[in-house]
Amino acid sequence: MTLCVESFIGREEGGEGVKLEEQVLVTETGIEPMSTFPLDERLLGREV
Repeated sequence: MTLCVESFIGREEGGEGVKLEEQVLVTETGIEPMSTFPLDERLLGREV
């Protein structure tokens, strides 16, 4: 089975934000990422 996991990062009041999507393959032993495009570390809340 494959799934797309999408997160919206923005203010609770609405307005601008960013959507981050990852595609994963669900197997008997866990999940395997299918997305190959790297996300910017700043969008993930990590220091660069």
